[in-house]
Amino acid sequence: MGTRARKLGIAAMTAVLGAGLVAGVNASLPAAASSLPAVASFVPTKVMPLGDSITRGVGSPTMSSYRPGLEQRLIRGGLEINYVGSQSDGTGGDNQHEGHGGWTIDELSARLDGWLATYEPDVVLVHAGTNNIRLGEGPYTTARKLSGLLDQIRRARPGAQIFVAQIATSRVPREASDDRSYNRLIPTIVAQKQDGNMTVVDQSSVTGIDLHDLRHPNDFGYAKMAWNWYRAMSRVYGLSGFTGPNPYLATRARRCLAAKVLVRGVPHHRTECRDWTLRTTIVRTNGVERRVRIWQTLREDKQTYRVRAAGGWMTRTRVVRRWTGPGNLLNV
Repeated sequence: MGTRARKLGIAAMTAVLGAGLVAGVNASLPAAASSLPAVASFVPTKVMPLGDSITRGVGSPTMSSYRPGLEQRLIRGGLEINYVGSQSDGTGGDNQHEGHGGWTIDELSARLDGWLATYEPDVVLVHAGTNNIRLGEGPYTTARKLSGLLDQIRRARPGAQIFVAQIATSRVPREASDDRSYNRLIPTIVAQKQDGNMTVVDQSSVTGIDLHDLRHPNDFGYAKMAWNWYRAMSRVYGLSGFTGPNPYLATRARRCLAAKVLVRGVPHHRTECRDWTLRTTIVRTNGVERRVRIWQTLREDKQTYRVRAAGGWMTRTRVVRRWTGPGNLLNV
């Protein structure tokens, strides 16, 4: 027998003996020990963002709202989530939600049972009531409707975590006043339910230059909302990534807001990005002066004036820089 044939024969014999040994070992073991147990598949926490156009993302160029920022923070903290809902807006692959532009609490409530049955969320993020206030229903009526909405969620999802937002504050004076009253009622509503899985999240500080227009946040405002949601969720879930200091307590920031400008006497709306500074200044109200801390930006205005020159009058133009607040920025 040649060298090659001897090698092939040895290999074949080794294969036969090896198979026999393996078979013998397997035969001597109990059936349960011969196979590894199945590994349970990991299922992310299902989160349903619920609300109106703010939840949808109006005011942000990407229409992403607070969702990507919140998801990134939660993942870094150790909680993987999956957004659920019938709507889809924004960037990235996980962009589902139940944010419906212009909807009141009543309209959300009418469809809510179906959404909860379909998507079975583990977490519901509720930011609702802005449109009820906008339509003049008042803080107390709006609060009663919110209470009913929360009861509706609890009946459908007994074990879900519910995070209830004190809503972003409008820049319309009448709405802002009602928003503040409504927001003061929300902690009492939640406390009366004695529900250990229901948490109030203060989003009322999202206002002023955090808003793109009169009601909807800009990208900075949505980042601020993401931080507020995350801070509340990190405490409930004991996430490792929580850090105490609020990164959005800056005294200087760049914001993009909706501005109304005149072009040849015709009003036009545009998005205007400016640097803003939190300043101490004097304001006069009903003849009384007081010191306040407000966000302001430096604006340049052209002024014309007349001077006497060469025996006559001439018109000249100068540029004047002055600090102004966000009150002259209007809704697009």
